[in-house]
Amino acid sequence: MRMTKAEGQPDVSQAECHDPQDVHALGVAAPDGPFELPEKAVEVPVAGTPSSHNSIPLMDLERDIVGWDAVDDPANPNVDFQMGQRAVLTGVCSPMASSLCAPSIESTMKDLHESSRVLGSLMITIYVLGYAVGPLFLAPLSEIYGRYPVVMISSWMLVAWLLGCGFAPDMASLIVMRFLAGLGGSAIITISPAVVGDLYPVERRAFGSAIIAGSQSLGPIVGPICGGFITEYLTWRWAYWILVLCAGSTSAVLTLFMRESNAVVLLERKVRKLRKTLGRPELVSAVQHRMSAHELLKVSLIRPLKLSRLLVKSPIVLFISIYVATAYGLLYLMFTTLPTVFQESYGWSLQLTGLSYLGLGFGTFAALFALIKYNDAQVVKLMKENNGVFEPEMRLSTTTYCGIMLPISLIWYGWVTDKRVHWFSAIAGTVPFGIGMFGIFLPFQTYMVDAFPMHAASAIAAPTVMRSLFAAFLPLAAPPLYQNLGLGWGNTLLGFVALAMVPIPLAFYR
Repeated sequence: MRMTKAEGQPDVSQAECHDPQDVHALGVAAPDGPFELPEKAVEVPVAGTPSSHNSIPLMDLERDIVGWDAVDDPANPNVDFQMGQRAVLTGVCSPMASSLCAPSIESTMKDLHESSRVLGSLMITIYVLGYAVGPLFLAPLSEIYGRYPVVMISSWMLVAWLLGCGFAPDMASLIVMRFLAGLGGSAIITISPAVVGDLYPVERRAFGSAIIAGSQSLGPIVGPICGGFITEYLTWRWAYWILVLCAGSTSAVLTLFMRESNAVVLLERKVRKLRKTLGRPELVSAVQHRMSAHELLKVSLIRPLKLSRLLVKSPIVLFISIYVATAYGLLYLMFTTLPTVFQESYGWSLQLTGLSYLGLGFGTFAALFALIKYNDAQVVKLMKENNGVFEPEMRLSTTTYCGIMLPISLIWYGWVTDKRVHWFSAIAGTVPFGIGMFGIFLPFQTYMVDAFPMHAASAIAAPTVMRSLFAAFLPLAAPPLYQNLGLGWGNTLLGFVALAMVPIPLAFYR
């Protein structure tokens, strides 16, 4: 028994990127009639087809088609896996900024003369709201102008607004600048999975996704651990200034060493160069844009909204998006409440509260290593059982086992902290949450890249917006929830919510 498309579900694996009319509507030209690739080509499996039926186009000037010079053309990003790993370090700082200041909520509120705990939580989660807004225009821009310029400019935007946060005179200014910093930091979060799709073939894509997602998961875990010590020995403002040093250094590395990975953009550049040097204006890219720059920009900016129709048309995308968004919201609820819980329940000092995140970190990396080892191997196995045909739903088989971890963790952690059982048990109770969260998030992200390889950044944007909205606003319910129900019953209620999500992956088995 394996995961497949539910009965009556639209074939999302064949959506916009494979149908010629849909491709044209999205701003990518479909060839006039069937486009036959040269005989020599690299075979790469794509959704819904046997792994030997899709190829990378080579140069064919006799037919006025511009492609790659050779199978191992160094200009082809698909032969440079190491390039994707250069973005790993850069991907740490953006999510780190979302949680580094979590241990300093109380001291920040005191320094800025603010008493509302809801505003204190909003100070942290507003950053993630920037993650919801940024992908709507940054993702399609990366498909028009390339990954490199969008990520580079956005990364320096992150640095600038983090610097401003360190000088914020009041809570309102801090909240606004954290939102703008999140806007800049959203580029690397949204575009990194698309870079994985640019660089890695299907049978190695889970590995590439795990490397990127692992680096992005490292930030929110390491951030609070460092933030507690920084705030204790310096001030909460220094937390932002140290982030500026970190983000500035990695942005400089990105600017100097990252290369463009979007093959469509690279081939368009090659076409322009050859038209000029060969004097052949009739040359076209194997995947060309037939619209004007203005029309292309307009269509591309609304592409995430078009792809958001998948949330209505495709049950698997809709329900898995809700599942991941709920889990992500619960994760940030824990991020914003762990310091307060350990200070009040166990009397921990500010510098020690950051260590309360170690359980989440351990669980996250346990899931990371397990998925690196087994997810790609599972896909290869399912492809063999399916006559060599790849389906993106094959990625989701592991989510069934990970989903049950979330309610177990929430109920365990809630009652242990409510009864003030030893702190080690409380931290251990968060380990299953890290396993479950990452075990749900990574397969779904890779699934979207597999299903929409040509427009991965835009396809990921729609569920990213939902996920970020949950992460921004669900934690605001924590203060009244714990005040009225306590840690035990409050987390039990959240555990029941997570438990209700567990059957979702099972619905797509047959």
